[in-house]
Amino acid sequence: MKFIKIKKTIIMILGSLLYTISYLTPKNKKLWVFGAWFGEQYADNSKYLFEYVNKNQTDIRAVWLTKNKEALQLVRNKGYEAYYMYSIKGSVLAMQARVGIVCTSYKDINIFFTSRMKFVQLWHGTPLKKIMCDNKISFRHIGKTKEFFKRILFPFTKEVYNIIISPSEEVSIKFESAFKAKADNIAITGYPRNDALFLENVNVPIYAKISDLKRKNYKTGIYMPTHRSEGKYDILNVFGENIDYINTCLKELNTILLIKVHFYHLKELKNININFSNIIFINDDDIEQDIYTILGQTDFLITDYSSILFDYLLMDKPIIFAPFDKADYLKNDREFYYDYDLVTPGPKATNWEKVIENLKNIINNQDQYREARAAIRKKFNAYNDGNSCERVFKVIKSII
Repeated sequence: MKFIKIKKTIIMILGSLLYTISYLTPKNKKLWVFGAWFGEQYADNSKYLFEYVNKNQTDIRAVWLTKNKEALQLVRNKGYEAYYMYSIKGSVLAMQARVGIVCTSYKDINIFFTSRMKFVQLWHGTPLKKIMCDNKISFRHIGKTKEFFKRILFPFTKEVYNIIISPSEEVSIKFESAFKAKADNIAITGYPRNDALFLENVNVPIYAKISDLKRKNYKTGIYMPTHRSEGKYDILNVFGENIDYINTCLKELNTILLIKVHFYHLKELKNININFSNIIFINDDDIEQDIYTILGQTDFLITDYSSILFDYLLMDKPIIFAPFDKADYLKNDREFYYDYDLVTPGPKATNWEKVIENLKNIINNQDQYREARAAIRKKFNAYNDGNSCERVFKVIKSII
């Protein structure tokens, strides 16, 4: 433990030195660096804006930084520029970049070389759960005095965003509180990743399989439970002992259920042999680290407290809500910004038997929630046109 603390202190001191070098380095306003999910994924809002810039704004040099070898290869296979974030090349480019674009934090690219960057926070979803400074349960809060001295000694730990991207006025209000941001620093553009909902014929491994299933008249849905305790929980517990029962019911309904766990829980699936006729557990290789590549192919969504619900509303497809552990979740994991029942336009199932019962209604085209979905969609999504990347790009250009 003592060795770990010494190592961390040395890294922090070196980090301050590198940050100073970064401050003194001339910036290139046409060099933008991108990253996602602490450098571990090629996905989310950062990915779609990165690809938009590469395809449509060739005067900008867009560079992806990562510490994940699979992500590095995915980007390079597309013909785009990418480097390990801690490599010499990656570090030099980070120091020279005028714009840094992330979807979780500065750690998406390289916190030590962020001085004098114009930082754009794309975030990773519309929050039902309280996030950042509003999250009093699991967010790490430290005293104001300690925070002040920490930022003086280690300035790279202070994350200030020049622009925070939002999908609606309603969400912007929550971002002001969560990020302690000014309203002028929040731009309502829509999320870049939602542009993918309008794409067809995406080239990822599982896309062809889903298309084939649909041609055979299978209904195809997706179950996306949110994370528990930032991954410190066995997510498979959400199934209890019901998984064989679920598979049998799906078979009778001629339905395939895709299951995509949160990024924080993906490692749990790597060493588990899960094989069912009508249930497919999706891993990163199936979708090339990005669930939005196939989301438009699904017919319905099952979720609990995930922000995916607000994105899925853009397609006006049925959603079943499965808040099996809501009381426990609110007490031990996260609080909500809203009354759950008022912002979840779909049936609420308290167990898997109820989920299947509601799924049968969907299969039989019994949908009583269209008007409710439309109302919530309007409240949380100002745009539904596939042009969010273009709007975000214009906002960034306006600040440099």
